[in-house]
Formats: sequence, C-alpha cells, structure tokens
Amino acid sequence: MNEMEKQADMITKLDQLMVDQIKNLLESIVSEYQYLELYSTVSSSLSVILHETQKYSDTVAGFVTDNVELCMELRESMRFHTGGEWSSFTLSLSANGKAKTEFYYS
Repeated sequence: MNEMEKQADMITKLDQLMVDQIKNLLESIVSEYQYLELYSTVSSSLSVILHETQKYSDTVAGFVTDNVELCMELRESMRFHTGGEWSSFTLSLSANGKAKTEFYYS
C-alpha cells in the first residue's frame, strides 16, 4: 500500500469512528482536529448538524483515544510523504456518505 492509500485508509477509519458515535438521523457529522504542538497531541470535537443546527455530541469511551492515535499516524504519514505538517483539519460526512476533508497549515 502506498502512502496516499495509507492516508486515505486512515481518513476512512476516522469517518467510521464518527459514524459509530451517532445513533440518530442527521444531516451531517463534523469533526474538527487541532494539533497541540506544546503537548504533541491532537484535540478533537464532534458535532452533528440536524435541522441546520449544530450540536456537540457526547462520545463513547475510546473515541478520543482512537481519534488521537489515527490523527497522529496521519500527521506523521503526511509529513513523511509531503513534508507538510497540518496544524488542524476538518472532516465532514454528509448523511449520504460523502466525505470532505480540509487541512490547514500554519
């Protein structure tokens, strides 16, 4: 598996972690990730959009840990592959399963 395929696989796993958190009907799910350089870790938040209203969702045990591990692997893989180090990114998943990822570099 090449680096791009590995990165796509990690993003797919992050998508699945998001979906696993939501039990109800929704318009979209959004996770925001921020690299915390001082602590060499990633913080994340999960929100759902329902009836055009954004609500922050409680998550089950393991969600944060799994997210941090995958995000750190993704960051390292992207740094190794392109030399870029994202400072944050947003991962959105619509109700029809369409994913969108936006990376931000500082």
